[in-house]
Amino acid sequence: IMITVRKLKLTVIGTDEERKQGYKFIRDSQYAQYQGLNLAMGILSSAYLESNRDIKSDTFKNAQKSLTNSNPLFEGIAFGTGIDTKSSITQRVKKDFKTSLKNGLAKGERTITNYKRNYPLMTRGRDLKFMYEGDDILIKWVNKIIFKVVLGATKRKENSIELQHTLHKVIDKEYKVMQSSLCFDKNNNLILNLTLDIPYTPKKNFVEGRVLGVDLGIKYPAYVCLNDDTYKREHLGSINDFMKVREQMQQRARNLQQALKLTKGGKGRTKKTQALNRLKDKERNWAKTYNHQLSKKIVDFAIKHQCEFINMEKLTKDGFGDKLLRNWSYYELQNMVEYKAERVGITVRYIDPAYTSQTCCICGHIDKDNRQTQEKFKCTECGFELNADHNASINIARSEKFIK
Repeated sequence: IMITVRKLKLTVIGTDEERKQGYKFIRDSQYAQYQGLNLAMGILSSAYLESNRDIKSDTFKNAQKSLTNSNPLFEGIAFGTGIDTKSSITQRVKKDFKTSLKNGLAKGERTITNYKRNYPLMTRGRDLKFMYEGDDILIKWVNKIIFKVVLGATKRKENSIELQHTLHKVIDKEYKVMQSSLCFDKNNNLILNLTLDIPYTPKKNFVEGRVLGVDLGIKYPAYVCLNDDTYKREHLGSINDFMKVREQMQQRARNLQQALKLTKGGKGRTKKTQALNRLKDKERNWAKTYNHQLSKKIVDFAIKHQCEFINMEKLTKDGFGDKLLRNWSYYELQNMVEYKAERVGITVRYIDPAYTSQTCCICGHIDKDNRQTQEKFKCTECGFELNADHNASINIARSEKFIK
């Protein structure tokens, strides 16, 4: 396990008044925390000096025990609603005092910690809820405050891409968010010091030449199979579940559009327009999240079976119905598979999609009549029968018709 910190530039989203109140809430909470930290440290330092620097004395031990959320010293301090600042203060003060002792406080080589007014506002990891909204990454926090991550804040492009990949893993719950903190930098920008618990994954030992073929289809969004052991296969996702949710959202959008036609103007029209925009964002957001989950399953399957490569078809719009293309971004899915595979050292290759669904994986005979239905494949030459998606994924895994 590795603990790391990423600095994120944030902006509060909402109306001008909501943004103003959001920033004020953070500053007020930061000031309240500053008061609490110094008062709590005062209790420990007073007891320490009173007991003649004896940390084993009853006086000092009782002072430590008294540092709880219910300590009267916290009365009268307006802590930020929902942040759990009292617990953060008591834990921080005890930890800092212990560190000071180790670093020379007992010998008089350093003074007792004094917290500054701009000390970063501590916040629990579980209170930072990351999510997508279109191409933006949002963070829901306490007190109904929502932040947007300013992804272009880093000057170097590669740093921005790496940050996006890190946040994707946070949203996928691969990385755990630990206690973090908020502060304002010298330019008055809001900064989140995001602390992450990243699990250590040892370098994978790949089977040389092993390839995972990925067939992106209609019934199953992805059907995967190994090139050297075709019994190792799996279908991932269900287009029926996907289409059901998307069509429900689109029906609600059509209802709102119809209602807009009947509303001439005023606040009623504005509210309906805002609702329609929110629904479109929600629909896009849901599809993107689904693609992230699906791409993770594909890469996880490749890791589990020690694949060196992942082969996918270089897709065009041919072969997929217009209705399907409106509802699914295969290109986005492939992009997600590519960068997630790259992170674990698996190379993604694109192959010519021609005839992968019409070719027999046993004898190589090509005939459009081989694929009798969406699900059934039966070779007209050798009589071999197999699930059509399974057959296609084998051909994709074994193909050497690479396209850059």
